Amino acid sequence: MKKTTKTLVATTLAFGTLFGMGATGEVTQHTAHAATSAYYNYNGYAGHDVSFVLDKNFKNAVKAENVTFNGIKLKNTNSTKNVKKYDQYFRNVSKDGKTASLLDMKVTGHMSLAQLNKLYGKDLQKIDNGKNNTTGIYFYQPNQNGMTVWFDLNEGKVDRVVMGYSTTQQAMKKN
Repeated sequence: MKKTTKTLVATTLAFGTLFGMGATGEVTQHTAHAATSAYYNYNGYAGHDVSFVLDKNFKNAVKAENVTFNGIKLKNTNSTKNVKKYDQYFRNVSKDGKTASLLDMKVTGHMSLAQLNKLYGKDLQKIDNGKNNTTGIYFYQPNQNGMTVWFDLNEGKVDRVVMGYSTTQQAMKKN
């Protein structure tokens, strides 16, 4: 009996080793992974090269409502304080200076309506102002009542970008 048991154990171990199975049981590990959200963080001057608005990561961050410029996160606030950093004008900045409802910047570099259409496609909407299709306000708002990016166009060229949380009328008022 002892000889049969020893032979059986030895055979099991031999086949287990040969076919990659161990004599010990498999240990199962459960690992929790934190959910990550799209975000966009920009530092410095932005108006001369606004190509960041053509970056799919920026578009995804707007959808996730997770955009920060020069240390100020765009978030719905109730403040009336305004701050200028580099070439960006932040409106409704919180008391601690870490959040603002709107970011407004003049575009001095070249960006066209065709470039915007390439990334945003049917998600890019125009506010009907009775003018031709290449002049007026276009916007991208992926979530109802969420973050919006407004593009002010004149003859097919973007000359101003405003982003954040507000009505179009409030967002597009001149500084």
